[in-house]
Amino acid sequence: MINKRLSALLFFLLLASVLCPAQEEDSGGSFWDGVMSSASFGKPFWADMYSTATWVEIAYATNSPYYDWGDFNTSYRFYIFANLGADIPLWSGGFSDGKYGLAVTMPFMIELWYDRFEWKTSPIINTAYRFGVFDTCFIYRLDQPRQVFPRFNIYNWTLKLSFLRHESTHIGDELAIYIDDNDFPIKRVNVLRNYAELVYTINDPDSKPRQNHGVKFGFLFNYNYFKNGWYSVLESEADTDLVKTSRIPFEIYLQYQYQSPLFSRGFQIITSVEYRLRERHNYPFSYSGSLEGSYKDNPPDLVNCFNVFAGIRYDNQKPNYFSKVGIGARYYFGLNPYGQYRSMPYYNQVGLVAIFE
Repeated sequence: MINKRLSALLFFLLLASVLCPAQEEDSGGSFWDGVMSSASFGKPFWADMYSTATWVEIAYATNSPYYDWGDFNTSYRFYIFANLGADIPLWSGGFSDGKYGLAVTMPFMIELWYDRFEWKTSPIINTAYRFGVFDTCFIYRLDQPRQVFPRFNIYNWTLKLSFLRHESTHIGDELAIYIDDNDFPIKRVNVLRNYAELVYTINDPDSKPRQNHGVKFGFLFNYNYFKNGWYSVLESEADTDLVKTSRIPFEIYLQYQYQSPLFSRGFQIITSVEYRLRERHNYPFSYSGSLEGSYKDNPPDLVNCFNVFAGIRYDNQKPNYFSKVGIGARYYFGLNPYGQYRSMPYYNQVGLVAIFE
């Protein structure tokens, strides 16, 4: 349950999102003109698994006894997923008539996995919150587009550095009771990490309605690696013999996003793909109908994760948050990306998503 402090942060996030419109960068304004002004660049792609966009999804996904509160024992079930996020603007500005731009933000995200179709109690399966401190993004805009392939021009490149990001995940109360009542060997895993992230982008959309092929490469490093790794457990909450520490302190990903030119009064087609290489958490997992599946004697390994997103966006060209609204289909395959369930490989999810940027 979200406490009062988190609720206050959420209210501030929404207020900042509404009151801070994006600006066009130029060198004519003063430093103070850029305070609390949102930049036109550095926005997440649709397929970003850690997106600061706001979205809601109804999805058909892999089931497991570890979160099957209603004991349906089916391989797949319908769930609700949602994310509330924003890049809270601190400062942005431009130089040399907009050739260079700089933006500083504080990202904030709250993610929810909700079993709305279990009618008895409709439990929350997993929640997560993520926030960052002083994300800094630099953009360089070419004087003239550089054509690489037919209909593939390079317009800019950006470099984004997140000095400190924090993630924490929690399972829902009903699931905690369910797992305890059934005497699971692992009742809770504390998935908690502090990390730095570096992202390089060729062709940031830059809030332009033109056709654009964008590519991102991201690298993150876990500060907690030398202490607890990606996760930790308490002896009172798990059989510690079943849990091995993580060994890999980094995560890399590659993203591609295509957006078409505007057509039919502000609509455009979006296609977005993410490939992410992640470490599988080294403690028991299970699929529907069985509590078997422990790989406690195997070392942790890396898992290829794919997130594919395609749909239509309406862009009303207004310089503020939620001026772009889209609907699309998403398919995910790879490591279960949610909280303590990240020990489960071969997780599938296909859903219909409404997204607000």
